[in-house]
Parts: sequence; C-alpha cells; structure tokens
Amino acid sequence: MPTADLLQEAASLMPHLVELRRAIHRRPELGLETEETARLVEQELDALGIAHRRFAGTGVAGYLGKGRPGLALVLRGDMDGLPLQEETSLPFQSQIPGRMHACGHDLHTTAVLGAAALLKAHEAELPQPVVLMFQPAEEGPGGALPMLRDGILSDPPVGAALMVHCDVELAAGTVGFKSGPAMASVDDFALTVHGQGGHAAHPERGVDALVVASQIVVLAQTLVSRMTSPTEPAVLTFGTIHGGHRQNILADRVELTGTIRTFTATRRASMEQELRRLATHVAQAAGARVEVEVEHGYPSVICDERMTTLALQAAGSVLGGDRAVALADPSTGAEDFAYVAALVPSAHCHLGVRSPDAADVGPGRGLHSAHFVADEGALPTGAAVLAAAALAGTAAVARPAGPIPADW
Repeated sequence: MPTADLLQEAASLMPHLVELRRAIHRRPELGLETEETARLVEQELDALGIAHRRFAGTGVAGYLGKGRPGLALVLRGDMDGLPLQEETSLPFQSQIPGRMHACGHDLHTTAVLGAAALLKAHEAELPQPVVLMFQPAEEGPGGALPMLRDGILSDPPVGAALMVHCDVELAAGTVGFKSGPAMASVDDFALTVHGQGGHAAHPERGVDALVVASQIVVLAQTLVSRMTSPTEPAVLTFGTIHGGHRQNILADRVELTGTIRTFTATRRASMEQELRRLATHVAQAAGARVEVEVEHGYPSVICDERMTTLALQAAGSVLGGDRAVALADPSTGAEDFAYVAALVPSAHCHLGVRSPDAADVGPGRGLHSAHFVADEGALPTGAAVLAAAALAGTAAVARPAGPIPADW
C-alpha cells in the first residue's frame, strides 16, 4: 500500500477523531487517576477488535500484529491533563473546574487511537508487532516508569518506540523530529533561608532572610550565564518566593522554589552541586543559613539518530518532505518518555497544532496556558504519521530493551 494513501484514510476518520478528542477534552483527569479516559480508550480498542490489557492501574496497552516475528514497536500517547482552569470558551471546554487539557494530551491519545484504526485495517501488512501505549501521569508523578516496571516492554518484546506531542511552533499538517538530546531533564528545588527577625527600623540587629534570598536569586543566574558553556544549554528558574510577616518586621524565614533543566548527566549533577554551594556561601556570608532540597525528576529524552531518521522518512512519505522536517533545537520541556527512550531506540514526533493561517501561537496561548487552543486538523496528520512509521518497519534499528536501572 502506498503510504501516501494513509493520509486520505486518516482524513476519512476526521469526524470520529474530533468526537473522541472533544470527549476526552471535556473530562480531563490528573496524574494516575485517569480511569474514565482509560475506559474510553478500551471501548475504542474493543470496537476496533484490538486486544488490550491494563498496566500500572490506569495505563492501557493495545496489541496489533501480535505473534508476528521481530521486536515490537511502541506508539505512545499520554492521557492526563493539568490542574488549570480552562479559559478558552470553546463549546467543548472542560466540564471539570480546575482541570484542563492544556498540553494536548487529549490530541495525543486520539492520534494514537487514529493510528490504531489505520493499522487494524492494514494489520496483515505490519512487518512487526505494534504496542499501543496509553499512559497516565506524564505531567506527574510519572506514568511511564510504572508501566515499564509492570512489563509493558516484555510481551511481545519491544525493540523501538515512537511518541507524539503537540508543538505550537509548527503549523497543523506538519511534523518535526529532533535526534540526540531532544528534551531536558527536570529537577525541582526548594531553598529555605533562615535569618533572625527583628524590627525593620533596626536591620543591624537581625539577619534579613529576605535580602539573603534575593541575593541567592540574583547570583544563581550566574550558574548559567557565567558557569555554563554557551554551547551547552541549561535553565535555572525560580518560580516562587514566600516569606516575612509584615512591612516593619525583618523576615526570619524565606522559602524559594524553582526548577533546573539540563541535557547531559554531567551538567545535571554539576548544576545541583553548584546551586547548593552558592546558596550555602551566600547565606553564611550574611550570617544566615540555608536548607537546600532537590527533587530529581525525569531524565533527558535522548532520541536515537537512526530511529529518528526512519520516522522522519516515514512522515515524509505520507505528508511530503516539506511538511516533515528535522528540527535544529531541543526543547527545555521535560517528558517521562525519557525512560522508554533510555531502554529502546526511540523517536519523538512533534505534531504541529498551530492554525496554518496564524503567524504564531500568540502570547499566553501556548502549552500549559489556560487559553491553549489546538487546531484539530492535526489529528489525521498524527494518526497517519504514526501508522506510516509502523508500516515502514523498525527491524533495522530495533534492539532488545535493557534492564530497568535500579536507581530509577
């Protein structure tokens, strides 16, 4: 079958894909509590005649071509939303207060279901088994690792993986791929500065924790601007600062939180070490003390070069070369698909969701925004590209999954 025909087949699914996406969008669920979405996925798989099973509670895996020779390919879509009040005024906006699909996971799940329908129609042509991975908790606390620990890569044995994620920088109808370090690791930190309170009219009689905290915020910027090579991307951002009692009292305690994003294990470790050192010495110099806590999150997504090339070529065969592009820059966003990519050769499909007639996504309308809107014309594109990659075959790049590291 010419892969170019897949886009036409996917376009014929458009009314149902839109219906599915909007059903998921109206009922966003958080974290691992994605039971309603998981049941909807299972109903769709049942309707297609695709066998499935649960992993890690609310994770769902569907199976195509099971029993065929070769290592299986995983097609992964995540299902969870965000704790955010939607402000789009869409006719199908979230019906649950304080929850929203603001990162496009509703489109991801729907695109994989669209690919499932296409591949079921061409199951006899599959060159290897396919595992459809519907994952909860990408936004936290992480659903990929529990599904891996529960054995999703084992039966059938998986040798390659492809994920899909919305990209507001790309127009709907286009996709992009980045090999090598594609998304950053994420580590969140909390700093607590302890000073000595007193009357604000006599600052010399206390230790102002607010001033110390401010100095830490300012000087920490040099960890990127002066202590990291300009050719090695890194981000250090403070997100909150809380402290003090009232305008005429010296703050005796200030709490700071933030995030660190890096692309290599070496820089990840050194950024933490340098933040601890800087905060400690700044506090000591002022007669204060500081506690530093770091919560290690997802590692960097490292996309396999050959798997990325294969996926890019498959996308080009469906869309045309001008609508399937190699991306030059990584994203400092984070993804727990990193765990999958560390075990089998993997690629990341950036699915364009910006309206083609829009010059840009507009301020405050990107991912994780209460005003995020995606062009649903991206749905058949995503479904067709995922299906094309599966039908192209991954035997040339596949390798058996290694063991899950003990320190994960």
